[in-house]
Amino acid sequence: MKNANTIGGVSRAGSGILALLMPGGMGLPVFRPVRWRMRLGVVLACTGAVANFGLLTLSGWLLAGAATAGLAGAIAAQSFNILLPATAVRFFATIRILARYLEKVSTHDTALRLTGRLRSWLYARLAPMAPAGLVSVRGGDVLNRFVSDTDRVAGWYTDVAVPCWRALLCGMFFTGIFLCLLPKAATALGIGLILAAMGVWALLARPVSGLIQRSVESHSALQAELADTLHGLGEWLVLGAMPRQVAKLTTCQTALTRAHRHIAAREGVAGSLVTLVMFCTVVAVLGIAVQAFQAGQLAGPEVPMLVLGTLAAFDVVSALPGACVASARTQLGATRLTACGGESNTTHSLSPAVPAAPYDLEIRDLCFSYPHAGTYVLDHASLTVRQGEKLAIIGPSGAGKSSLVSLLFNFWPVQSGSIVFSGVDISTTDAETLSALISVASQDFHLFTATLRDNLLLAAPQASEADINEALNVAQLTAFVAALPQGLDTLMGNEGLRLSGGQARRLCVAQAVLRRTPWLVLDEPTEGLDDTTEQALMQALLAACPRTTILCISHRAGVLPFMDRVVRLEGGRLWPEGEKT
Repeated sequence: MKNANTIGGVSRAGSGILALLMPGGMGLPVFRPVRWRMRLGVVLACTGAVANFGLLTLSGWLLAGAATAGLAGAIAAQSFNILLPATAVRFFATIRILARYLEKVSTHDTALRLTGRLRSWLYARLAPMAPAGLVSVRGGDVLNRFVSDTDRVAGWYTDVAVPCWRALLCGMFFTGIFLCLLPKAATALGIGLILAAMGVWALLARPVSGLIQRSVESHSALQAELADTLHGLGEWLVLGAMPRQVAKLTTCQTALTRAHRHIAAREGVAGSLVTLVMFCTVVAVLGIAVQAFQAGQLAGPEVPMLVLGTLAAFDVVSALPGACVASARTQLGATRLTACGGESNTTHSLSPAVPAAPYDLEIRDLCFSYPHAGTYVLDHASLTVRQGEKLAIIGPSGAGKSSLVSLLFNFWPVQSGSIVFSGVDISTTDAETLSALISVASQDFHLFTATLRDNLLLAAPQASEADINEALNVAQLTAFVAALPQGLDTLMGNEGLRLSGGQARRLCVAQAVLRRTPWLVLDEPTEGLDDTTEQALMQALLAACPRTTILCISHRAGVLPFMDRVVRLEGGRLWPEGEKT
């Protein structure tokens, strides 16, 4: 896979991505802006672990020392200074609480930032691919990758990087402390920590990868099936196929549950291994410490101090089983992300050409067919539209009128011929550049679950109140909005549920008008409207946009008198109205 198609320009997928996420060696442009936050989280995690180690070891020494002084007699008890170690215990306890709290805040904030950056990265690569690059991909699967896989990769920081760095750095630090007190105990502790880490890796690293893959695949299949089921719920119910679909969902859920159960079992075995190694290490350190005490190398209170220190040291490796499982999930998620976002056209990585006035359109011998269709939708079609012209395109359903609009935005590759907009071949530019010059009121418009005002401002965020009122007047919605109790601040419901079909279509026209672009493409703008409203809308539209090039696709004859020219799309070609195919 080429470097232009991978996360942040890294030439490897999957595990290669993970290696560069480590706070000590981040080379990913996607994560570079938050690398200091990542390192801060590791520092706070290590601080909390060191404070916990200091608290337990010092508490063990303090309790044993106080007991020893009490047994030695009144004079020894009075001479024992409890104030300084007790203050140190409180200090370590306070530091542990603060460090753990700040660690959670910092690491989760960083993980959310990483998730946002990953999703922005993925969306930037998916957007140019739609719809042609995603025609063979299930929408539910793309959604699953966009949500779940980005969460897995971003969660690598909190679930893998932080625990592993804490175990490595703190394990070395704790072993060094033991080395200063008793070298043999340090050796036992170091061997125990290494054995625990290696045991976890041996039990989980390779065996769990297959289980994780089945788990992620089952989860992805379940979400894709669920999305398809909800999308076509009415059809499933009407056709009586819902029981079969429910059975399919149940099968996916069963496979997912089985995979999770196996993963949890292996993780539990690895956790038990860590506990067993910890117990053996504690026994070994206790035996070494007792021998050193008998030989006069250690004071009595230092024996329980070393034992409790061993327990505290193993606290940093107790999270390794979960980290190992999370690492396998993240590797698979990273591979799926690069596969999902890695097929975008490399031309979009170049600087797109920017058309300049006059904004004329020239289509020459255009040929286009959908994948696996076998027949051409457009077959050597040609058309010239001059700036400011009002043109209507008519033709039977399925003739390719909407496809022509998609080709204009370079959504689909042209098999042969050319589309030149303002002297620029559209294959050298991108949809974002073209959208700044062309507004489209499509049949497949989408209204967000928000207010009327919010939906209008989504089309033109800088629009003033006067601009909004003018657009509503053009779309013949002024009286409707005035009759609403909350006016423009009325919530429209899910996908504009409170609007009729005609009102929703006119709101889409208002959005297009509000953008004030040199070109305006209207796809069935008056569908569902009565003749009076249709005539009023077209008259207001021409009056508000006298210099705007209007390309109107319509089946309704009432729109045609308002156009300068009418062409018919039939048989794959564009014919002036009146000519025979």
